[in-house]
Amino acid sequence: MPSEFNLPVIDISSFTTNLNSLAAKRETAKQIHEACRDVGFFYLTGHNVPQEIIDKVLKLGYEFFHLPEEEKIKYSIANEDYARGYQRLGENVTRYQKDWHEALDFYKPIPRVHPLVLKNLPLRGENQWPENPGEFRSVFNEYINLMLRLGAHVMSAIALGLGLEEDFFEKFINESFWVMRVIGYPDLRSVKDKSRVNFSCGEHTDYGYVEINVTNDNTKGALQVQRKDGTWINADPIQGALVVNIGDMLNVWSNNVYKSTLHRVIHKGDDYRVSTTRALFKTRSRETS
Repeated sequence: MPSEFNLPVIDISSFTTNLNSLAAKRETAKQIHEACRDVGFFYLTGHNVPQEIIDKVLKLGYEFFHLPEEEKIKYSIANEDYARGYQRLGENVTRYQKDWHEALDFYKPIPRVHPLVLKNLPLRGENQWPENPGEFRSVFNEYINLMLRLGAHVMSAIALGLGLEEDFFEKFINESFWVMRVIGYPDLRSVKDKSRVNFSCGEHTDYGYVEINVTNDNTKGALQVQRKDGTWINADPIQGALVVNIGDMLNVWSNNVYKSTLHRVIHKGDDYRVSTTRALFKTRSRETS
């Protein structure tokens, strides 16, 4: 759908409601197909994720990042598998440079008999849920379930957009995996050593299937997306909309029809920016599981 924004704005309510209109779904799928093919990013409305939950998640993320450092470091990723838990400001590195953000990461829980655990592979650890704020875990679990449901709808739309049946991908999936990330961005202008830190988050593509983002920040130009001609455009927040982008896995699954897109964050606003929990959905095929 054309809009005054730099990215397409797409209403996915034909999938998230009980309309059951195949024609409406095909129209939505066509828009998502074009967005995935042409830019790899789009805004999503009609997603049925209550604003109340989004606001709570953002608020809880803000509260956690403003705890004393000695409290946050109790949940360090070093405690587990160097993936699940808290990363200090500057601990995340993109393209050999420190990123000016802190983060808290959660992954799909896995049983102790899972191959990742038995073979001592990465991502084998347990999630570290903060005790403070008190409702952190319950709110985030509710949010994760909503994101998983929405991710399934996006997946169905992508299948239709590629000219396939809605459930086409399901028969190839043995196990779905998700990542939930909360990121806190202080003002990039507060960096003292400019030779080592230039970005809030350096340019990168995502390695999964679909990523869904929300933020509390109204600063223009923080999230930036690279177009095919190499220029950068802003993906500024729209009230009530989620920002969706595709990852490297969908690049492979679509046989290069869709290409994951470079993006970065340059936050130079006065407010502390919290990027909601981005939800990353990854899948493993039966042949490789």
